[in-house]
Amino acid sequence: MPLQSRRYFLGLSTGTLASALLPAPVKRLFAPPAATCTVHLDQPLGDINPAIYGQFIEHLGRAIYGGIYDEPTRSFRPDVLAKVQGLRPTLLRYPGGTVTKIYHWKDGVGPNRPVRKNLIWGGNDSNHVGTDEFMRYAELVGAAPFLTVNMSTGTAEEAADWVEYCNGTDTYYATQRQANGHPQPYRVQYWGLGNEEAAKEDAGTLQDPRDYIKKAWYYAKLMKLQDPSITLIMAGDQEDWNRQILQELHPICDYLSLHLYASSKPGDPASLFTSIAEMEASIRRTAAQIKALTPVRVENFSKWYRFPSRQQPVRLAIDEWGIWENGGRGAYGLEVTYTWNHALGVACFLNIFQRNAAAIGLATWAQTVNVLAPIMTDDTTSVCQTIYYPLELYRRLCGTRSVAVALAGAEALDAAASVSADGQTLTLALVNRDSRAAVPLRLDPKIVGRWTAHELNAPSIDAANTLQAPATNVVSYQQRTLPAGASSYTCAAHSITLLQARLR
Repeated sequence: MPLQSRRYFLGLSTGTLASALLPAPVKRLFAPPAATCTVHLDQPLGDINPAIYGQFIEHLGRAIYGGIYDEPTRSFRPDVLAKVQGLRPTLLRYPGGTVTKIYHWKDGVGPNRPVRKNLIWGGNDSNHVGTDEFMRYAELVGAAPFLTVNMSTGTAEEAADWVEYCNGTDTYYATQRQANGHPQPYRVQYWGLGNEEAAKEDAGTLQDPRDYIKKAWYYAKLMKLQDPSITLIMAGDQEDWNRQILQELHPICDYLSLHLYASSKPGDPASLFTSIAEMEASIRRTAAQIKALTPVRVENFSKWYRFPSRQQPVRLAIDEWGIWENGGRGAYGLEVTYTWNHALGVACFLNIFQRNAAAIGLATWAQTVNVLAPIMTDDTTSVCQTIYYPLELYRRLCGTRSVAVALAGAEALDAAASVSADGQTLTLALVNRDSRAAVPLRLDPKIVGRWTAHELNAPSIDAANTLQAPATNVVSYQQRTLPAGASSYTCAAHSITLLQARLR
């Protein structure tokens, strides 16, 4: 067996490893021992916030122009719109991303819009897509809007004006919105204070956390005075940065931002799962830091702020997450072709979010079209990449309360469990990361309901959907109901399965 293949099986259970390494004729004589699955319905891990199923669009490359929007016709691409609607995003983040550091929202409203050079990502921005167009798109796809303000080349007054434009009723910028054809307030709840402000390579001067803290307080005051009901996402980074932000800003910090990008090593697809495991470790470290440094409730918040403090515990905003591989096309090589192995990784990420539901308040996949995206386009057509399908399946079927699940004897499997809002349906999410061997699984005997399996798979972990063959979808979906009283299920090699059972 080539070294690459041997590396792939490191960390698998002994039975699975032996089965994978045996020659084919012998392999048929021995089956790996069945793993066991135990669901702990009495051990809730937290409510799964619907906002974890968000998306992100940025003025970057072909993400907007040539992606969601057709510049020649000045309209949203209907083929792309239908696919984004199929993703069922609950939240949509805009306009970035790093581009927020040079983005001025007033360029993108009204009839006269200046063309600006995109100083971050290159090219020019016509500003034909701005606030009102974004709000319309969010409405069309059923997503709550999430706006990130410019803390680098912008001002606090500019940010407060944006809140007024979006959420106001009778004042100057609210009447401008009305004049632009939108009489009702947009009621934008989520507002990000900057993006990756610790990054010294980017435009801006807030790389010292003390500078960010001072400016964030000013921004928060003016924005909250426009609309006290908004929630604020503060820029996070490494441990020391986060410590200072949480200590000084926790009374008004509803969420701390965390960006997670996994990747694989060349020629080693299994390394993707190691990278994703490191993402879970980062979530847990940051969640522990939040718990240690911030009180559950804010006490003695001065009335002279003239707006309330946060009303809920501080939670994580994973407002950029995804898989960032080198070697893509387009701007900065960000037009990545995703294989089925990447889809397995996406499902593992979503399991992580469920296991850590108590700490995570929102998450937005970066991004949506063409740039690190589940949807790719050319001038005439569009395709759903492999990663589209686990995103859609989890959003459609997973429950709203995470519960503990334990696996034994199958290190190749990754699992999470959730229960529906009415408490009647259990969803067990299983990812078999083994590229060659199926894993037999003994189901929890306490779950007496009849199981239905929703399985995604592809011919191999290297399979991909491409614009060169837009009519070909390598991803298969199979739904089947297991026989009454079934006590086991076999997770096919490189498969994603959501097993559902009625609890009562």
